[in-house]
Amino acid sequence: MGWLTAGITAFYMFRMYFSTFEGTFRGQDSSIKNQLKTEQLQRMGLAFGPGAMNPQELTAEMPPEADDHEAHEGHHSSEPHESPLSMTLPLMLLAIPSILIGLVGTPFNNYFEEFLHRPSVGTIASHVSELEIPSTEFNWTEFLVMGGSSVGIALIGITLASLFYLRHKIDAGAIAHKIEPLYRLSLNKWYIDEIYNSVFVQGSRRLARQVLEVDVRIVDGVVNLAGFATLVSGEGLKYLENGRVQFYALIVFGAVLGFVLVSGIT
Repeated sequence: MGWLTAGITAFYMFRMYFSTFEGTFRGQDSSIKNQLKTEQLQRMGLAFGPGAMNPQELTAEMPPEADDHEAHEGHHSSEPHESPLSMTLPLMLLAIPSILIGLVGTPFNNYFEEFLHRPSVGTIASHVSELEIPSTEFNWTEFLVMGGSSVGIALIGITLASLFYLRHKIDAGAIAHKIEPLYRLSLNKWYIDEIYNSVFVQGSRRLARQVLEVDVRIVDGVVNLAGFATLVSGEGLKYLENGRVQFYALIVFGAVLGFVLVSGIT
């Protein structure tokens, strides 16, 4: 796995370097722009041909908001130029420790590595002066075999990237055409975004809609039903409290009569 990672990493890093910094500037190539626009429209799920519903699909035109964005950002892609110092200075400062970190594991007296292996100073503050790092004999055979093989495989990856994207001795497009399913799988990032969207994003929305249905129909329904029952009962009772003595006497008479009938039947 380590060898495979070393080769693939060297290949795609130099592929990126050769495609970005070597050769002629392709930022204004209309054919590449049209190809990128077409692929973007296809990734959006738009179909091309007589059955296309959107006229823009027939001409592979980008949506108007995309054209506005491209016009707004056009001055950035007019020609290659170096970034300002506010961008390059942090990169240079990060490059220095990135280079020095490679000293970890080198076969000489490496004080930095010894510092990393020391126990926490806070727990042995009184014994720091007595601390000794046990020395072990360095295995040159293991170092040369593993380091040499890793560098060799990385060089193979760099050479392949050079043949593909610098010297153009090998046609990457032809190979991609022969392994179209694998190429599409890689181009679409193993469809991880689509799977994530289908399972988590759309799944969360479906769950939210179900929770909303429960909230509206059951939770709110019970509350609304209680309010409706209160309203109906209140509207009904207000007609019984009209302030007329004769009406109250009639109610009492009806209640007594009902009580007598029930008592007689039972």
